[in-house]
Amino acid sequence: MVLKRRTRDLLLWLRKIDMRKHSMIFLLFCLCRLTATAQQDPQFSQYMFNSLIINPAYAGYKEELNVSLLHRNQWVGLPGSPKSQTIIIDGAFFSNNNVGLGLSIINDKIGLQSQTAAYANYSYRVPMGENSRLAFGLALGVSKYSLNASGANIDDPNDPNFMNGNQNYMAPDGKFGIHFSNEKLYAGASVTNLISESLNYQRTGKDVIARQGKHFFLTAGYLANITENVKFKPSIMFREDTKGPTNLDLNAFFLFKDAVWVGASYRSGLNLWTKADMEATTFKKNAVVGMVEMYFAKNYRLGYAYDYSLSALGDYTNGTHEISLGFVINNNKKVTAMPTPRYF
Repeated sequence: MVLKRRTRDLLLWLRKIDMRKHSMIFLLFCLCRLTATAQQDPQFSQYMFNSLIINPAYAGYKEELNVSLLHRNQWVGLPGSPKSQTIIIDGAFFSNNNVGLGLSIINDKIGLQSQTAAYANYSYRVPMGENSRLAFGLALGVSKYSLNASGANIDDPNDPNFMNGNQNYMAPDGKFGIHFSNEKLYAGASVTNLISESLNYQRTGKDVIARQGKHFFLTAGYLANITENVKFKPSIMFREDTKGPTNLDLNAFFLFKDAVWVGASYRSGLNLWTKADMEATTFKKNAVVGMVEMYFAKNYRLGYAYDYSLSALGDYTNGTHEISLGFVINNNKKVTAMPTPRYF
């Protein structure tokens, strides 16, 4: 009943916004992302090249001081479509590099709502043999939720949800993860939005700020040598928020001469079990992704991904573009095309 009531309230709110037909279609689709009891975390296609976005145990994994920037423009051509940016800095510290520290900043905007979050990441790695490591990670931070109420065109000027103009709310947040790796494979598990529900939803403009629910991630990948200059890396990711469809990513990448990654991903929504809050007609975010990552100027990385929706949404969008830039600083080791042999 709570879900139906909140979904009804969102629909009533959407009906008050004076937007053209395509915008309304887009906002209705966004109900799948802004469900009544949970909101999907920002979605990224290049997460496998810096897993700190989803797993704090990845901090310091490459044993270099890394900086990574990313911008994602989702569903290009639809007003109010999601736009996300990240800044990540992480490195390994102390004599045996067993401690990873990192700072991650994530900004996400969709329609009238935006979220900016900053996390301090800590990981501790335990050797599991000569070339294997098991890492445990924790991230603590704060999220700022904003509603640009003054940007809505409404019929009722006395609507209490929009009378106070721009609205901002703060809440603490946390993540936890584990990550295992050796020279040939990796596996990880993590959970996000551990304490974000501490936000007082009774005072956030009568729930116009979407709830953040816990998200669970399972990842795994393997590296195979095809030839001396060609490597193949398949990987998989499950993402579960317990309210909507389970997201499954299937990824396949080739690495040429330790300098260029070329690959593709298939993203699908799965109904693995019955969920009381999810209706059968829930929108599935099926998509294919083409991706390339290049290492250049010794210690720089440039990446690009293009997502194409396989659902009905593809009729209203020009796809999704995502670009990333990474570089290594404070590198005292001998630099090659790829600074370290860390392929995951």
